[in-house]
Amino acid sequence: MAKKTGLSRIITILVLLAAAAGILYAVVSFNKQEVVEMKKGVAAPDFTLETLDGKSVTLSDLKGKVVLLNVWATWCAPCREEMPAIQQAYDAYKDAGLEVLGVNLRENNITVKGFANEFKLTFPILLDKEAKVGVDLYKVVPIPTSFFIDKDGVLREIASFPMSYEYIENTVKPLLQAQ
Repeated sequence: MAKKTGLSRIITILVLLAAAAGILYAVVSFNKQEVVEMKKGVAAPDFTLETLDGKSVTLSDLKGKVVLLNVWATWCAPCREEMPAIQQAYDAYKDAGLEVLGVNLRENNITVKGFANEFKLTFPILLDKEAKVGVDLYKVVPIPTSFFIDKDGVLREIASFPMSYEYIENTVKPLLQAQ
């Protein structure tokens, strides 16, 4: 019986050492991964997401338009603060070529639909239920974060704060006027 207990201890220690080595390897590997930073002047990463209505929207299909890509959540107070300004800018500039895409992070359709109704949002609301676009692809950390994309699909401005109508207008106007 004593041999069995000693063997059990050795096996337990070996299993724990293997687990510790695996965890250490994972931590070192994760820290070595290069962080892709979103920068002005680079092509905006393409993606496809579904709208609240179940339609698919692909960013690259919007080339030729200026795109305001806003990443947000219903529970985010600064997101709620800037939504009226985003809607106002969309109303003012959609006929001039502005497209607004509101990318909601990790929330269900009912919650998002209630928010869209509350704020009377008429621009496309995209559902990023697994945060593959907002977090994985666009590396959004604080929300709200907005990306201004020119007619050629190039990222021209990043705003990681609640935007005013004036800020949006001052950023969008030159992009709309550019050839």
